[in-house]
Amino acid sequence: MTTAHELTAIARAELFLSLAEKCTPEQRTEFEAFLEAAIVFSRAALHRLKSEFESHPSWKVWFTQLNGNPSVKFFREHRNFLLKEASPKVGQSIFFNPVSIAAQLYYFEDPSITATATVRNHLQSYAKTLQEGEACFRK
Repeated sequence: MTTAHELTAIARAELFLSLAEKCTPEQRTEFEAFLEAAIVFSRAALHRLKSEFESHPSWKVWFTQLNGNPSVKFFREHRNFLLKEASPKVGQSIFFNPVSIAAQLYYFEDPSITATATVRNHLQSYAKTLQEGEACFRK
């Protein structure tokens, strides 16, 4: 049985991110696709919230303050680049010793932090921001 949360864009992003985290180095194509899907669904969560609450009197003020949120910026920029230009700009690491998961091979900002860790950190912050907004609009 599917719960209401499982149908949300955030839950889909979490699902695809979890699938990416399980990929082996031989599954780099799958890893990249799952990571891209996590980014797209993350951004979709805000679009869905906008569809539901844009007419709320507090929407414009709340939405405007999102411009300073690093996680909102991360998903907006990477999703836009992904859908309009090419795959996300991720760095790739080369190791002389074997790695056990594909995530160890990719990074966004810092080679010591995997791309999946970066997305997960942003996703947690982003989800919290959207939940707080939704709670405000449902009052």
